[in-house]
Amino acid sequence: MKKTLVALAVTAFAASASAITVYENEGSTVDFNGQLRVLLEKVDSKTGDVKEKRGHSNLRNDGSRFGVTLKHGIAEDFYALGRLEFRFNGGKTSADGFGDLFAHRAYAGLGSKQYGELTFGRQATIGDDIAQSGFDNEYGVKGTTLTDWGKSVIRYDYKGIEGLQVGLGYRFAEDRDAQGEVAQDALKSGYDAGVTYAFNVAEGQSAKVAAGFSRDNFVTGTATKHHRDAWTVGGKYTINQLTLAADYFGEFDKEGDSKDRLNGFRVGAKYEVTPAVAVYGNYGHAVSKAKLGNETTDKTTYNRFMLGTSYKLHKNVFTFVEGSVTTAKPQDGEKTTNRAIGAGLRVFW
Repeated sequence: MKKTLVALAVTAFAASASAITVYENEGSTVDFNGQLRVLLEKVDSKTGDVKEKRGHSNLRNDGSRFGVTLKHGIAEDFYALGRLEFRFNGGKTSADGFGDLFAHRAYAGLGSKQYGELTFGRQATIGDDIAQSGFDNEYGVKGTTLTDWGKSVIRYDYKGIEGLQVGLGYRFAEDRDAQGEVAQDALKSGYDAGVTYAFNVAEGQSAKVAAGFSRDNFVTGTATKHHRDAWTVGGKYTINQLTLAADYFGEFDKEGDSKDRLNGFRVGAKYEVTPAVAVYGNYGHAVSKAKLGNETTDKTTYNRFMLGTSYKLHKNVFTFVEGSVTTAKPQDGEKTTNRAIGAGLRVFW
């Protein structure tokens, strides 16, 4: 699977905010929360000596969402839970990104503090929690190749030991044809596993380590098998206001005699100048190789630098400015450089 510049970029930020409790009675709670996110940005690209300007600066949606979380006490330590979250996909002609509304998360399940949670539906997997160096808010540097969400997922999480999270997941086929059969080249099944552990080292010092694996199996319509394996390991260390982190990631995609590999790493640092102001940066490097049998047919090297600063105006109001430079150099081609700079505003409830 040929990698592109887009494959190197991923948004890795999820800010927290206080939800509004709209109902609470006899062990049942219903919380409503959301985020309005807008981004003003300017991007351009250059291949070799040819520079391409992508129109004017753009003001767009940057992942705005809202949703409802439900929790109902059943007996003693057991409870039922559910989450329904809506986002915007921008539509086909919406330059501002506020287009069609769709259900990004929709799942329900059962849980207990002692035995863990079991959830069913459209949701993230444990892979969403593995990468540790994603300090960016928009122009991320890829830190995981794991499949981190699915439309039809069974997920189990155990958090019975302080600081420890163990997750397992199984993904069903997501795209089917008119006869109900899995669509050609679409996901047939998948599974994943991961673990994270956070702990205190000393006064003012803490650490977190994480590792995960995922496999995707695809329909080929022939006797040829097609699967994709991915893995990520990462860790971060915090000393007072300074946090350092690193991730190593890779994937292996095999279909018949065709084999694609990607390996890379990401490092990052974040310093909280004050409780409201932070500066941060990431650097990522990756190499993809495509082989047919034992012959290498394509090799591309990727690099991305990102710097940013953020300012929390209020516990529920957050701003940031980020810039990034991404390069992709094919073995037998010209280097492509993408540059981007953006300023974002996010309001939570």
